[in-house]
Amino acid sequence: MNKVIRCLVTVLSVLMIALCLLVCYRFVDIQSTVTLIIFNLFFISLYFQLNGSRTVKVVTLTTGNILGLFWNYLFHYVSLTGNNIFGVSFNSFFAVFFPILNLMWVVSFWSVSLSFLSKLKTTSSKVKL
Repeated sequence: MNKVIRCLVTVLSVLMIALCLLVCYRFVDIQSTVTLIIFNLFFISLYFQLNGSRTVKVVTLTTGNILGLFWNYLFHYVSLTGNNIFGVSFNSFFAVFFPILNLMWVVSFWSVSLSFLSKLKTTSSKVKL
C-alpha cells in the first residue's frame, strides 16, 4: 500500500509540473514558461545525484514549479502595472531586470532544495591531536 501511495504522489506531482507549465504558457507569458523549463532541466540534470527517494525529489521539483509560477505571475502583473503607470519606457527597464528577478528565486530555491537533498559525506577517520 505504501508503494502505491508513493507512486500515486509521484504521478500527481509530474502532472502538477505539466499543469504549471501549461498555466504559465497560457496565462502569463512565454518568457516565464522558458524560465520554468530551464529550471526543470537544471533540476533534472542533478536528479540521480541527489539523496532521497524518487517521490521526495519529484515533490521538491513540483514545489519549485509552483513557486516559479507564483513569482512569474507576480512579475507579469508588475510589468503590466509598470507599463500602465510609467508607459512604454518601463518595458525596457523590465526586460533588463526580469532575468535578474527570475535568477533570484531560481538560485534561492535551488540552493535550499539541493542542501535539503544533498548527499552527506562523512569521514570515519578521527582527528589525532
